[in-house]
Amino acid sequence: MIEEIEALIALEKYGTVSEAAVRLRLTQSAVSKRIQALQNQLNLHLVEPEGRRLRLTNEGYQFLTKAKPLILELKNLTIQTDQSKLSHFSLGLSDSIASSFGPQVVSDTLKTLKNLKLDFHVHRSLMILENISLGRYQLGLCTFDDLRKDLFSVALFNEPLVLLNAELSKKMNKQLPLITIEENSATWKNAGSELKKEYPQFFSNDVIYVESFMAVYQMTKVGLGNGLIPLGLTKEFLIQKDCFKKLKVSRSISLVTRKTVAQLEFFEPFVKELMKNIEYYFEK
Repeated sequence: MIEEIEALIALEKYGTVSEAAVRLRLTQSAVSKRIQALQNQLNLHLVEPEGRRLRLTNEGYQFLTKAKPLILELKNLTIQTDQSKLSHFSLGLSDSIASSFGPQVVSDTLKTLKNLKLDFHVHRSLMILENISLGRYQLGLCTFDDLRKDLFSVALFNEPLVLLNAELSKKMNKQLPLITIEENSATWKNAGSELKKEYPQFFSNDVIYVESFMAVYQMTKVGLGNGLIPLGLTKEFLIQKDCFKKLKVSRSISLVTRKTVAQLEFFEPFVKELMKNIEYYFEK
């Protein structure tokens, strides 16, 4: 069935049976037969004529919405069953994790799991979740949105948030605004309501919302406000402990994947090693 679905995907992507045939290195007749065979297997009306061409029906689009992530996952997931049992996956890191503890803990993990190979991508958490859902990446280390019922996640660590004093001083200037990550971010969706509940005084002045924690740090460093950032960044920038206050609120850091990947042999050891290395990073 995979070849038949790929024929339908090619038709959607390239618009005509002839172009799909060129891309797949098949004859037009072979592409048409594969699409017809798929319709017969599924008992669905996937395509319909439009003049001399074929176009997808509503059923066809609905079917591809579900089928494309699975096909991409199968194509991208390379499991070589040789003696070393090499595994090769794509891992997405959220930009704030990639700016702090992510590279170190993943590097330490790979030193232990020597047969595991990873391709790295860095995006915001919401983009990583979307790429995993579409099958472009197999793994994501990010702040997870619990509303995503189509994905499988393992909570690895609750990373405390901290309030960083303006100009990295040892005393907070309460008259300055709060600088924090914007409200559409995964971190804010994960911890924003709790922050407002636990620390309403932070929001009594103006609040400056920005798109990255790195921007929060840079703006706080020059005194434009007091910054709300994850604890990991204070370690990477070697910020003295009396320049920030660790809060009661944290964001949940998770390893996110699809259920099919989570069932593979490498996954459980990978999770355990990541947890161990993250705990060690924050204990140092």
